[in-house]
Amino acid sequence: MPRPRKVTLRESELATPEEAHARLALKLDFPDYYGANLDALEDCLGDIDEPTRIVLVRAEEETAWFDDFVEVICESAQRSCYLGCTIRP
Repeated sequence: MPRPRKVTLRESELATPEEAHARLALKLDFPDYYGANLDALEDCLGDIDEPTRIVLVRAEEETAWFDDFVEVICESAQRSCYLGCTIRP
């Protein structure tokens, strides 16, 4: 079995949701038409067909918008046999 690709999102390095969407789109090769919103994120995560782990590193001062990312990514991982999610403090 191939080693999963790994993408790390550090909340402290992302000032806006737009930055988080852009980073994920780049690292996970989302299509050009990716809508950069939570619904589009859920759709694209559902299309992942190779072993992938997303590591979410929380900041000391958590933000509400990153909470939404965590929720979408973790719920998508629960539905996928290819996607995994790790949350770190």
